[in-house]
Amino acid sequence: MFTSEDIKKGSITWKFDPKHDKFITPEEFKSLDDNTRELLLRVAYLSPTTNRWVYPPENDPALFTNHSKTNNQSTVFDQSISEEPFFKANRDIKAGEELTVDYEEFDSRPANLMEKWINN
Repeated sequence: MFTSEDIKKGSITWKFDPKHDKFITPEEFKSLDDNTRELLLRVAYLSPTTNRWVYPPENDPALFTNHSKTNNQSTVFDQSISEEPFFKANRDIKAGEELTVDYEEFDSRPANLMEKWINN
């Protein structure tokens, strides 16, 4: 996902919105068919704060946020702002730049389960 405008360091770039974002419980996740479960494994994270699978709705650009160890968004845990982890720009980000996060900062799945997506 690429930004369409400049983002100042410290700006919130994504925050969970229960009216927009989706979530399911671990029990619901286990009951999904294999294809849906595989899709969610690619686009959802297992929340370390609520133990829910959280993911953006279909056609949301957040589906395309990539992992990077040199990410330009940091994960913040502050339940007075959001029950879920949220992201802030950790530096000024220029328009047209790719937005990246470090999946390991906010996804409570063991790293070896995410290995194929975070090998950079």
